[in-house]
Amino acid sequence: MAEILINMVNVLFSPLLSLEPVYVIALIASFLSLVFVVANKILVNQDKLKHVKSEMKTVQKQIKKAKSKNNDKEIKKLFDKSMKLNHQQLKMVLKPMMVSMLFIFMIFPWMSFTYGDVIAPINDTSALFVKGDFENMFTVHVGTGDGSVTFVDEVTGKVYSSGDKIVLSEQEWFIEHKASKNENSAASVVFKTMKVKLPISLPIIGESVGWLGMYILMSIPSTIIFRKLLGVQ
Repeated sequence: MAEILINMVNVLFSPLLSLEPVYVIALIASFLSLVFVVANKILVNQDKLKHVKSEMKTVQKQIKKAKSKNNDKEIKKLFDKSMKLNHQQLKMVLKPMMVSMLFIFMIFPWMSFTYGDVIAPINDTSALFVKGDFENMFTVHVGTGDGSVTFVDEVTGKVYSSGDKIVLSEQEWFIEHKASKNENSAASVVFKTMKVKLPISLPIIGESVGWLGMYILMSIPSTIIFRKLLGVQ
């Protein structure tokens, strides 16, 4: 089933495949953001949603005031009202959320297959790159002194260093070495289609992101922009 979806989306997005992966992910993130916002615009009564959100803010302020007075009876009453308002909001946003998830379930497996990392565990000094029906063997040499790593392509005989670009299965990849974390885990060669350097280092994420990180970073501002342009809550 996943393979059928991937092939379908591959045909749909075939005109984009000639572009750099970073641009494709940016376009897809913007497209999905637009789908989500338009679905909300069409399927949700914006005035009613605005009213519910306004009431929720008012109730939160009232709860805070009641807590300061230790009025347990009033707190319980306001909490029940808050739960009802939350339920109303959830019911309103559920339909557009389902529409958005339909697109996500179709497109995300394709993005993961097309732009996701390929990890090749190192067995002794050998690492096998596998993508669909394509295979390519590499020999990995780790320097004993400085710890430098070189990768020998057993098909072409070319030698690569960590961070170099290589073309495999008609696609460009960044080749990197990932050392083993402990005795129970093996070292591996990681092939990345995307390595977008960020202007600043972010907690957990670090200095660069792959396709998923790029998608998240692009979808947040594009969603905010589309919401403002279309007047969606």
